Amino acid sequence: MSNKPLQILTVSMSRHLTGHPITDVITKNWSQAPEDQVHRFNNVGFDFDGNDIPGALAQLKETLAGHPWDGILVGWCIRGKPEYTVIFEDVIALCTEFIRVKPASKIFFCTGPDNLVEATLRNFP
Repeated sequence: MSNKPLQILTVSMSRHLTGHPITDVITKNWSQAPEDQVHRFNNVGFDFDGNDIPGALAQLKETLAGHPWDGILVGWCIRGKPEYTVIFEDVIALCTEFIRVKPASKIFFCTGPDNLVEATLRNFP
C-alpha cells in the first residue's frame, strides 16, 4: 500500500453562491476529521464560476486532464439546485470523460458543506 495521499478534487459553486471559496470549506471540514485520516488525502478545491459557465467548464476540463485525480467530489451547490441541472450534467459529462481515461478514479457526492469528509471516507474507506 502506498503512503502517497489520494488526490481528491472537490468541484463546487460555493464561492459563486455563498461567497466562501471551497478551499475554506475543505479546510474547515478536514480540521474536524479523525487525525489518522487527514494525511491520507490531498484535497484540492475547484471553484466553479457560475458567471462564466463556458469558461468554468473549459477550466475544469483542463484541471481534470492536468492531474492524476483518485476522486472527484461534486458538491451539493452544483447538484442541489434545479436551476443548475444543466451545469451539473455538463460537470458530470466532463468527469465521466476523465474516468474513461483513469477508470480507477471515482466520482462521488456530498449532501452539503459539512459532509465532505464523510463522503470522501465513504468512498475511500
